[in-house]
Amino acid sequence: MIKLDNFSFSYGDSKSLVLKNITLEVSDGDFLGVIGSSGAGKTTLSYAINGIIPHHYKGEYFGKILVNDKDVFDTDACQLALEIGSVFQDIDSQMTCSTVEDEILFGLENFGFEKNKIAERVDWVLKEMGIENLRERDISGLSGGQKQKVAIAAILALRPKILVLDEPTGELDPTASRNIFRIVKELNKKFGITVIVIEQKIKLLCEYADHLAVLKKGELKFHGTVQEVLSHRDELADLGLNHERVGKLLDHLASGTKNDVVGALDSSVNFKPYDISGKEPVLEVKKVSFGYDENHLIQDVDFTVYKGDFLALTGENGSGKSTMSKLMGGILKPASGNILVNGLDSKKTRNSVLARHIGFLFQNPDRQLCCYTIRDEIAFGLKALKLPDVEKRTEEIISRFGFEPEMPPFALSRGQRQQLALASIIAVSPEIMILDEPTTGLDYKECIDLMNAIRELNEQGTTVIMVCHDMELVRDYAKRMVIVGGGKIHADGYPEELVSVVEGGYLQ
Repeated sequence: MIKLDNFSFSYGDSKSLVLKNITLEVSDGDFLGVIGSSGAGKTTLSYAINGIIPHHYKGEYFGKILVNDKDVFDTDACQLALEIGSVFQDIDSQMTCSTVEDEILFGLENFGFEKNKIAERVDWVLKEMGIENLRERDISGLSGGQKQKVAIAAILALRPKILVLDEPTGELDPTASRNIFRIVKELNKKFGITVIVIEQKIKLLCEYADHLAVLKKGELKFHGTVQEVLSHRDELADLGLNHERVGKLLDHLASGTKNDVVGALDSSVNFKPYDISGKEPVLEVKKVSFGYDENHLIQDVDFTVYKGDFLALTGENGSGKSTMSKLMGGILKPASGNILVNGLDSKKTRNSVLARHIGFLFQNPDRQLCCYTIRDEIAFGLKALKLPDVEKRTEEIISRFGFEPEMPPFALSRGQRQQLALASIIAVSPEIMILDEPTTGLDYKECIDLMNAIRELNEQGTTVIMVCHDMELVRDYAKRMVIVGGGKIHADGYPEELVSVVEGGYLQ
């Protein structure tokens, strides 16, 4: 179905090859997982397969790519779109309509499906994706995870011959992530759709994929069955993949077992509440409600964050976690109730003043990168807040993260841009740091490096509030865990107790 023959590519006028001599065959009906560290060339590989390269992104290329016996570089992009459905990392760039139903209808109508089949496809994909309740919702009011489900649904409705997904579960909770893979696998088996998934969640790939391909700095290092690729444990660790997790997966697969259990919060479970004795409040949420329309997404929420907390805010997609984080950061103002930041009422305090106390990392790092070079990006916040030793602190952060200071931020991969956005926040050493899914798009090594940097700040006194779906990270780094559901607080306790309840034995 797909054949790359000694393929290499460099963007624009750059002489640096992003992909180097890739030779790879993907059989009809295969399910291929693509893994590798950030910047390894995974997204570029997907662009080459679906024709975005060279029809959108120009550059110099060598070799050949065939899709269903058609040369990608000689085939019209619209013709390729009839055979290859793609879901990109940046979901917002893929949205074309204002409502969920219209977004799903868009492709079906443009490709000329029969009217009666269109209605059936829309009903089917909404049900399969578990988003029937979003049918009439405005896309602008959806959470990042909900948007991701809609984008995937719009492509799945077309049932293309080939499906290319670039980190489709990056912003999804564990249950939703597994559901996406289950649906894609069913399409793969039932309709013979060839699937290529770029993903950091190696356990999901290993459970659902038939084969794995591993990239390193643009080169194809390994390609084979899951067992064959995982057998290269030490080499995979060097490539930034979780060595311990790879070992466990290989052992499970060798013994023929699957760790399939998906957990859910059981309201009847008893757990030890978080001990607040002797702690100093730094952020107080008092009877807060908020909604983007007449319906309140956040409903009468009341809790306090204490100095030195490392709090993980968890819950299903659309439960209100990101909205809650924006309320605490002062980006949104409560419809009712109050939020106090070191005694300052967020309703009555300018965001420029709150910014001296709170550093905020968005889900999408591109929304907070604004400079031409990495050096300027890191120095930006230091200068804006008129902090001392700007040049010295900037160089320390550049060295710590291993950045190339004169490189443009948008020349970095998604994961690297996430690192840069966080680094610019770390540079100003805020009293409170609010992180909305900080590890999205990062490989294992980058993730651990990032989390260790956050932990170090926390140990130095910075209070951390982190929206997170990765239960392993919550267990390993957080001191406190709050579970949000339906705009309310369901549980507030210690991660070692609550993670097992949410996870139900399933390691993401």
